[in-house]
Amino acid sequence: MKNKNRIIEVMTYVIVPIAFLIISPLLGKYIDTKFFNYTKIFTSNIYVLSVSILVIICGLSLIFYTIFLFKTVGKGTPNPKIPPKEFVVKGPYKLIRNPMALGGTILLIGESLLYYSVSLFIITVLYTVILYFNAKFIEEPELIKRFGKPYEDYLKQVPRFSPFKIKKT
Repeated sequence: MKNKNRIIEVMTYVIVPIAFLIISPLLGKYIDTKFFNYTKIFTSNIYVLSVSILVIICGLSLIFYTIFLFKTVGKGTPNPKIPPKEFVVKGPYKLIRNPMALGGTILLIGESLLYYSVSLFIITVLYTVILYFNAKFIEEPELIKRFGKPYEDYLKQVPRFSPFKIKKT
């Protein structure tokens, strides 16, 4: 069982980065060339290039930090097959419930700018919407079962994806 979990963990750390850093941009660029007649690989604007690299670094940093917290504090992984055993409320988890997903969105926005890709931006929006509903209807009910009242209290205090609370009128 321990060997199987190790294989799942390693595959998570291989497959997910390939999806974010290679497959998504390739898919976006492919769609761009088919439907938007835009064949340049990267943006030609040095300012957009600089901002995109900074945004990508921010997204990757948030992802790496949250994975580190899952591994060290939570004693688990981002993979639902080997979830954290401990409830993690440190670092960015104090501000938002899904900083890893936010990191992925930030990374994809940066890639959309870098590759100057409307299609990749649309993929980013779809990714974010899917993660939002996954968090709301699948992840959060599961975490309530796993961590109980402390997680229910956390749900009431910490917003899902944005550190800025939107006041309801």
